[in-house]
Amino acid sequence: MSGAPPRGAHPRVLLAAASELLGEREVVAWCRRLLSGQERDDDPDLAWLGGTEDWALYWRRVWGARGLLYVWDDDAATVDAVANGLDDEHWRVREMACKVVRARRLSVLAGEVSALRDDGNDRVRAAADRALATLA
Repeated sequence: MSGAPPRGAHPRVLLAAASELLGEREVVAWCRRLLSGQERDDDPDLAWLGGTEDWALYWRRVWGARGLLYVWDDDAATVDAVANGLDDEHWRVREMACKVVRARRLSVLAGEVSALRDDGNDRVRAAADRALATLA
């Protein structure tokens, strides 16, 4: 991607700028790949999410999900990526996926979110409760 992301900017600003350069659908597809752990060599620099190449793999998945708070399409693959995030091995990914469900009002994922009310992590349980309250 040409151009450099604005330094220290909020992810909303970074992703808006990336969307102007690449198109929102491509940025959504990139976030979806990050969330799904399917990064490609030609993907945008993680700096467009405020990150660096030394990010742990789970952080890439977390921030792929976080990106979907700011860019979105209603493609079934995007909803599927969020559903997979709800079942991720790392709690931070599950928590962020719940936040996406809440923000995007993905009632189709209510069952998966409901199952997280028994998650072993307090923050995941709280995010699931908030998402379900929004969907109700």
